[in-house]
Amino acid sequence: MRFAALLLLLAGLGVAAAPAVGLASGRELPERYRRPPWSKASLTVGHPNAGWQARAKKLRRTRQLRVKAGSEERVYGHPALVLMLRRSARDVARSAKGAVMLVGDLSTREGGALSGHHSHQSGRDADVGFYALDAAGKRVLPEAFVSYGADGRARDGSGLVFDDRTNALLLLAWAKDQRAGLRRVFVANALRRRLIAQGRKLSGWEAHAAAVERLLEQPENASTHDDHFHVRIACPPGQEAICREESR
Repeated sequence: MRFAALLLLLAGLGVAAAPAVGLASGRELPERYRRPPWSKASLTVGHPNAGWQARAKKLRRTRQLRVKAGSEERVYGHPALVLMLRRSARDVARSAKGAVMLVGDLSTREGGALSGHHSHQSGRDADVGFYALDAAGKRVLPEAFVSYGADGRARDGSGLVFDDRTNALLLLAWAKDQRAGLRRVFVANALRRRLIAQGRKLSGWEAHAAAVERLLEQPENASTHDDHFHVRIACPPGQEAICREESR
């Protein structure tokens, strides 16, 4: 009865009550997150592999960013993540003319378990495809994620080549971006070595080299991530009571 009375009171005050207390059965929030300003904010709840989200932002295509086919309804995340991806795609395109970022899954609109993933549940994870070149060195945008070996060549026989420079520019853009609170970038160790070697040739890399090397890691007990980057942002400020940094 008291819960019902609270809903009626919130409705009378013009507050969106349903999203404030959760979007599905069992998705309750501490009382402070049921009231403004939190009741109108984007929230990331729980662990990356056991969580959900409320009032997520949808990632939309731009001139420098495309969403991978099949991921159109799986590109919802916390605004800090979505806006970081848009900024980094734009920044890379400024340094590498014609570069277009291919983004796969973030989370579903309300989060929770996502097929094909152990994490991606709370709006803080995103899969980003590698920039690629064709055999002639021309920039191309693959339709799907492509796996690369330590030699930088595609494993699928397509002739595609891992674009060392543009992928290193992307890492540099992420390292420079302080607004999102980027926490991890999962990638295969063999590609990590290529990226660091290439990065050392870029202007401005030295000032951010330590940050890049801290971000990059090959995940344990998961795929090696030789066909995409998996990025994860930190819990947003003020949401420490409901958000958990790491998987459980």
